[in-house]
Amino acid sequence: MIAGLVFGAALMSAPVQSDRPVIRSASDLPPATYVLDARPSAAFLDPAFLDQTIPALRVEAERVLATYEIEDPATAQRLRQGLAAIAILQGRPVDARPLIEAQRAAETKPQLQAIGFMLGDAVSEGAQASAAQTCEVAVDRINALLNAARPEVVREEVLVRYGRIQVASPGYYAGGAVVLDEVAQNRGSITLMQGLMLAIWRMEATTLPPCREPIARTLSAWLDAPDHQPLDIWAEREPAAAAFDGATPVTVAVWDSGFDTTLFSDRLAIDPAEPLDGIDNDANGVIDDVHGPTFDYRLLPTRFPLPPLSDFLAPRLALELAIDKGERDLGYGLDTPEARFFAQRAREASTAEQGDDVLSAGEIGGRSHGTAVASIIARDAPWVRLYNIYALPWGEQPGPMPFSEPEIARWVALMPTIGARLRGAGVRVVNMSWGVFGNEFADSLLQSGLETDPEKARVRGRAMYDQVAPALRALIEACPDMLFVTGAGNSNQPDDILAAVPQTFRLPNVIVAGATAGSGRATVFTTFGDTVGLYALGENIPITLPGGIMVHGEGTSYAAPGVAHAAAAMLAVNPALTPAQLIEGLKTTATDGENGLKLLHIGHAVDWAGIRQR
Repeated sequence: MIAGLVFGAALMSAPVQSDRPVIRSASDLPPATYVLDARPSAAFLDPAFLDQTIPALRVEAERVLATYEIEDPATAQRLRQGLAAIAILQGRPVDARPLIEAQRAAETKPQLQAIGFMLGDAVSEGAQASAAQTCEVAVDRINALLNAARPEVVREEVLVRYGRIQVASPGYYAGGAVVLDEVAQNRGSITLMQGLMLAIWRMEATTLPPCREPIARTLSAWLDAPDHQPLDIWAEREPAAAAFDGATPVTVAVWDSGFDTTLFSDRLAIDPAEPLDGIDNDANGVIDDVHGPTFDYRLLPTRFPLPPLSDFLAPRLALELAIDKGERDLGYGLDTPEARFFAQRAREASTAEQGDDVLSAGEIGGRSHGTAVASIIARDAPWVRLYNIYALPWGEQPGPMPFSEPEIARWVALMPTIGARLRGAGVRVVNMSWGVFGNEFADSLLQSGLETDPEKARVRGRAMYDQVAPALRALIEACPDMLFVTGAGNSNQPDDILAAVPQTFRLPNVIVAGATAGSGRATVFTTFGDTVGLYALGENIPITLPGGIMVHGEGTSYAAPGVAHAAAAMLAVNPALTPAQLIEGLKTTATDGENGLKLLHIGHAVDWAGIRQR
């Protein structure tokens, strides 16, 4: 995340003066709901969805685009792409192209400017040809887009589309829609944004499979071409091993979903507040939480260093781990047994089976997040000592756990205790690969059915946010000797629209990390804005999951621990550095990337720290 001017004219120019009302985020959209005849996972493929719901979605989406000034790029993207999908579904493919082109022109990332909504674009072109030539014309359109693009810019996005064409099927998208079933049941309807997402999924589920093989061959050939191979600027940025001769151990806290402590037996911090003496020394209800305080989803003390498996996931864990690895492998173009298994299952498994897979994936993702983060911080760093702070009010067991005022009150009450434990354990760096977003609590209340009135949810959610934000800020301010590192977010929005904390705290001991691909270019998902101090690798990163499974991941969640690792490396060679000096060194030694991105250079940062020591 960096200043808005980095990504070009769309964000450099002054706001357009307009008398039209402004939509700053999806929460500002006028209320519009749609009642379905069945659960979303079944209804979106029914004739009634095409004949009744989609026309209503079209009217409202077109009205919003014509009536409002939309400042949130994610909302504008969903509106235009949803309308393009509707045009294809309604037999008006010629109307899709202007919407697709308008969205590409509005994109802030060059990858999406070049090939955004490429598969929808291709099928819209193919739909204008004869039945015998549909796939040929679709492939021609893909080739035209790829030939006009810079390979080093779009390669990662081509991989994404290659993975998508491999799995596209009605069952796969119906399985994905299962996540909306409970939400729709709790609310009694779906929103405009949810309806447009379902329209896009129906379009892809029904139009991509007939052309799967020729499109997959085309994308595979492009990816395999010698001139289209991935770039990697990051390997050469590692510091020399000799720089750590005589390194001082550095305690790094992973404030996350807990982590698998068995994987880091020689890298664990020992908290003097809780020695191994069989006594609950800090009176938190847990005996010998020696590696850090841990709490369950209700913010009640627990002895578990990461969430235990739900009764739903436990018997199917091996299957879901294979699916998880296969999905990740396929997304990075890896031809592994797991990737082939996942692609076949996505095309052939029933909706019910794929719905269960989606629920399991949510729990696996949440449960493994902290372990993945810890693995990045500790990799090739024998001087790191990991401290486990498992204290977050959200999680999945297997679906999202509802939370409301009681959980938030407990979380806020815990903040001073967490700060005291961090200080007592001698923590120097705290990684926070999460954030509290402005509308998150309201959305959770609505989705879980704890609130049915959107306005009441907004008021309640804002009240909870207004409790958490100052408490979190006070915790960070009470730990001035620690550097807090957080990921920018994965919204592809400006940071002021996302309005997350701690990301928008302007404090001398906070640094925000955005994500790049191996090439050093900003990923399509990274949140951006002037609070982002540094960019690090956030795509195709080797990570370790609970149990020791090695996979690859992406997200600013994994860019942040890259920065935390670098800060810890600096402290390992110069323990006297303050958080302000760490930030100075990280930014001073960063290199300039395309469009002004500041790219982490851990080798230079460690050298800088060593020079400061001398």
